[in-house]
Amino acid sequence: MTGTKQTVTKQAVTKQTAATQIATKQTVTKQSATKWGAALHIPDAVTTGGQDWNVRRAWPAGDSRIAWEASLPGQGTRVGYLDERGVTVLDADRDPKLPGLAGLLEDGGRLVSHRPGRRAVVRLRDGSFAKCVRDGKASDVIAGQCRAVGFLPGFALPQVLSSDSSTVVLSVVPGVELHDPAELGEEWSRAWAESLDAWAQAKAHPTNTVPAAAPKLSTAMPFHGAADEVEVLHLWRERARPLLETTRTARGETLLADVDELITEVTAELDDETASARDGSIGLIHRDLHDKQIMWDPISGPGLLDVDTACRGERALDLGNLRAHARWRTEQGLWTPAEAAVVIDEIARVASAGGFDPARVSVYERATLIRLACVYAFRPAWSDRIGWLLEAAQAM
Repeated sequence: MTGTKQTVTKQAVTKQTAATQIATKQTVTKQSATKWGAALHIPDAVTTGGQDWNVRRAWPAGDSRIAWEASLPGQGTRVGYLDERGVTVLDADRDPKLPGLAGLLEDGGRLVSHRPGRRAVVRLRDGSFAKCVRDGKASDVIAGQCRAVGFLPGFALPQVLSSDSSTVVLSVVPGVELHDPAELGEEWSRAWAESLDAWAQAKAHPTNTVPAAAPKLSTAMPFHGAADEVEVLHLWRERARPLLETTRTARGETLLADVDELITEVTAELDDETASARDGSIGLIHRDLHDKQIMWDPISGPGLLDVDTACRGERALDLGNLRAHARWRTEQGLWTPAEAAVVIDEIARVASAGGFDPARVSVYERATLIRLACVYAFRPAWSDRIGWLLEAAQAM
């Protein structure tokens, strides 16, 4: 995909559609109809209210639609959808599928992130955070919090302060994300060492950390195995297919062809029941562990966020996922090679101390690199760099 800025405007409207949709505005232009008629393309910016909002992230939304989140300095966040007809912009601070969102923002909350139709995070006036989800889905968030108790006491976890059917209010985890080295300065190495040590302490079935929760965990803890990880890859491959098949490599092949070849290779590598069942290799995992999920404070130590995906599985998965992100941060220019090396060395230290098979860490790293290529295909700022992710997976 090209890195040049492209915008979708409200000019040259050819027909009026979905004008009466609740809380949405639909505009269809000749420009967008031509652009997305053959292949769906995510623009760098969306124009609404006469201003260009930079698209930060996008996600597959089903039915050949893509959900997007855009920002404008000093103006906040706007979200909406796009498909072959054009762009739909949701009204500011509204989402028909997230019933708790509007009230939280009206009460003085500040929108932190918003995946339209799925989830929003709001910082409340007292400093706590609210997760807004579809009606009836709040119980899934709470269940994840319960499954994650095994990460205590190594990690601080957000506590559930209140909830209803579509909103969960969580306490603040102190510290800063292990994403920006500038925020940590000389504490970078210490923060990562303590965080990896905290991860190594996790237990899938804690017996003395949270007694009331432990009995539930023994029967309710789901297992994510190698076959499940392969299924995740196929799911993301299909989600990103329209974007991957329109980009070609220097060899003239599409990125989709590279993804398919890599998934075949990784599937064969993951399909090793002896390795995956090795004593000590199964335990509590976050399942989406990366630098933005870990907080660190010099006094209270490490904290862990977004534990909705916590489950049992090969612990090598978390280490491979984290190592893939560390390598990607360097390619993004967000970390220096030396900063990434600190993280990679700490991963190696913990893997060695825990007796984890290096080959299993590597194969899960490959799987993560493939998945990240599919995820970042939806992010305009990075979509022209996803070839690096696939090349890195091929080189392993």
